[in-house]
Amino acid sequence: MDWILDLWLAELQPRLEQLWSSLDFWRALALGLLTFLAALAAFREPLLRRLMRRGLAPRDRELFRRLLQVLPAEGSIAFIGNADFGNAFDRRRLDDLNNFYYSWDNPEHRFLDQALEEKRMELFVAVVQFLDTVRLHATPDPASVQSVVTVNADRDADLPERIREGVRQLNGAAKAVVTIHQEIVFLGRMQAP
Repeated sequence: MDWILDLWLAELQPRLEQLWSSLDFWRALALGLLTFLAALAAFREPLLRRLMRRGLAPRDRELFRRLLQVLPAEGSIAFIGNADFGNAFDRRRLDDLNNFYYSWDNPEHRFLDQALEEKRMELFVAVVQFLDTVRLHATPDPASVQSVVTVNADRDADLPERIREGVRQLNGAAKAVVTIHQEIVFLGRMQAP
């Protein structure tokens, strides 16, 4: 242990005395600290979010898994993402959306994670708007086929503006649901370990 004291007294102390008394050292140290503090202030929010993120709580992981079972990407979401609602469609292809609508608006289906919960509510509102638009513009027939355009109508003929507007609204509402579904899936997968 004496060799450490000898090393300190013989080698390090004289060199450190020069360093401590140097004005350049203090300027460089102050500049480095100011740069660090400025960077910390500029990136405070993203840094805090990364430090605080510990992944999803087990309850949220299970709820996210159930969300993907109720509203899988290959079910109704894929159908409305590829559908042109100017054509007739089978209303049973919307069953996933109806199940989500009827079962996911209660306290049991709330995420603890704030970002996921906000996205779930956004998805729920988009699904409600889509289903309301379907109910408003599409007329069913006995064979479970729905259409905004009358089934017997000539597709090449000029359609009334209200029918064209209904088709536009349905296609837009469908796109909104698909986009938000993709966002919640991405967000959930990013946060789940």
